[in-house]
Amino acid sequence: MFYVWLRMVLSLKIEMVFTIVFSCILIVYCSNPYAVNPAEFTLYTKYLIPIGVCVWLLVSLRLHLLITNSVPIDWIAINEIVERPKKIVANQISIAFLCFSILQMLIAGIIASAIIIAFSSGWDLFAFIFKLYLIYYALPFAWAWVTGLSISVVYVYYSRKRAVLFICVFLLWIITLFYLEYGLVSFNVFIENRWPYIDPLLHLTFLKENMLVKLAYFICSIGVCFILMKVRRNIIGISISVILIIFVTFTTYNVQNKSQLDKILLANDYKLYHQIKNETHGNIKMTDNWRITGVQFEPESRYPIQIELTLDKKENVVRFSINEQFEIDHIKSEDKNLSFKQQGSIVEVETNGVRSMVLYYKNTFGSSFYPLTSNVILLPFEANWYPQSTHLNLYSIDSFGILHTNVQTKSCKHVEIIKGEKHYRWHGDKLDCLSIIKGPYKQIKVQNTKLFVYEPFLTKSKNYIELKDQLISIRSELCRLFTKLKNTSYCTNKNKIETIVIIPKSLRTTNLSLYDSTVSNGYYTFYVDPFLDVNYKPVTVHIEELATFLIPYRLLNDEQLSFFISQYLIEKLDIKSVGYLRRIMDKYPVKLEEWDRYTKLPVDEKEKALIQMVKEMERKN
Repeated sequence: MFYVWLRMVLSLKIEMVFTIVFSCILIVYCSNPYAVNPAEFTLYTKYLIPIGVCVWLLVSLRLHLLITNSVPIDWIAINEIVERPKKIVANQISIAFLCFSILQMLIAGIIASAIIIAFSSGWDLFAFIFKLYLIYYALPFAWAWVTGLSISVVYVYYSRKRAVLFICVFLLWIITLFYLEYGLVSFNVFIENRWPYIDPLLHLTFLKENMLVKLAYFICSIGVCFILMKVRRNIIGISISVILIIFVTFTTYNVQNKSQLDKILLANDYKLYHQIKNETHGNIKMTDNWRITGVQFEPESRYPIQIELTLDKKENVVRFSINEQFEIDHIKSEDKNLSFKQQGSIVEVETNGVRSMVLYYKNTFGSSFYPLTSNVILLPFEANWYPQSTHLNLYSIDSFGILHTNVQTKSCKHVEIIKGEKHYRWHGDKLDCLSIIKGPYKQIKVQNTKLFVYEPFLTKSKNYIELKDQLISIRSELCRLFTKLKNTSYCTNKNKIETIVIIPKSLRTTNLSLYDSTVSNGYYTFYVDPFLDVNYKPVTVHIEELATFLIPYRLLNDEQLSFFISQYLIEKLDIKSVGYLRRIMDKYPVKLEEWDRYTKLPVDEKEKALIQMVKEMERKN
């Protein structure tokens, strides 16, 4: 058996060279240490998959032709040498497929290992990258392998004419698939801007659909093979095969089109931008004579969010604010519609004396800021997706026309985070803070602290522990220095960090802003640029520096002071600087002379200078 396989391999010298060269190129490209995102290697499918499919189809076809021709089934059957001669061929085909599968898993392992080394990550990211490779690369290559097997079986055991027809049909199918893929609007976006293929909305959240589409093509190839083997008349067999291929191709194409969110998201962002730009509220007072007593959440429903409000006493008008991204379709009480008016983020309801009502949100994909789809849901409590009794400006447009998201926080005694659920219901007396998250996020527990991390940001447990320790150290320093903070929940909860949420920023906003974090009663959220250059530093190192100015700004609401505090904390706590402080200072006006004097001071003197700055600020106020 060994010598038979050795002869086959030697007969495939050219094909083996192609395979080795292609596999090496694939590994080198996908293990790129200069990538800005661990999932970036999935971008390369656009040119590596067409080449890879051709290479593996050629290798599979040649190898299986050698296997099927090397075993004279008819002669063995006539001489009754073996009871089931076809089993010999089946075993050899199985061994070949096993070798192919092992090679693909080996390549996946090499790529995943290289990426986790480059990104200082651990097992979680390894498993994630391994899975991505199998879905985006191994499945298409397996499809080409099985197609080559099918063609060779039809060629040797049934009819050469049918095999030629099979090859023609398959080539037309491949051309059609590539035309549909490369003709999509999303690919044009890819040419101009690569973000949709790394952003979780348009890429990582559709893994299941992507896998199912590839499996559909895989099964369809096997089905075509069986049709050509079993149907005697060539014209009938080819006709049925073509009908099956057309049905599978355009069914999957339509399904994929429904998952293409780029047009919808960009359109919604454009609509939201102009709505905010033209928004004028004046000094409109909200009412607080109501409380949330029920939440029903079903993203695939016609009304994905339903909120029940109960009034403390009868009032003619209820006025509240919500994130202007979400529109209310109608409001009901006792099966009767209530009259209401929504202008941007402000909603005013004429109650007609009722004591409770249900708000029905419109069925919308939302925007790329806080998406709401069956695959990706990002509704953190700070997004103000449910009614608020205060008017919070979540979005703002600067003088350059750039849209900013101010993830304003509110005081929360408790934050409930619902992870990975499509359907959720809550009933109670009063809702505190509720976040619903579904998509490419991993839930981790480290030293009694829960972490919800965007999967491409995954790193080792020791890095999360270091981040937690630094957040505790930052809190200790701030609470020691500033008497103003000592009685706040930030300082009274000693050594208590309940939850840390790490979310990629929407790519429709600026990559760095003072508004990119929330801190509330032991709950921390950090919005991080998804194109972080984390090649030699994990995401936690980036957040450590970001926290030195984001947290002080949230607590003290002073831009200049937060920069001075950041420089002091970086030096005092020996935090590795990635350069964020310098970058954020470029975006906001700073007194350069005062800053230059301050940076030259030793750490102890910086501390005294900070205390003096705070005293002056309090005296002015």
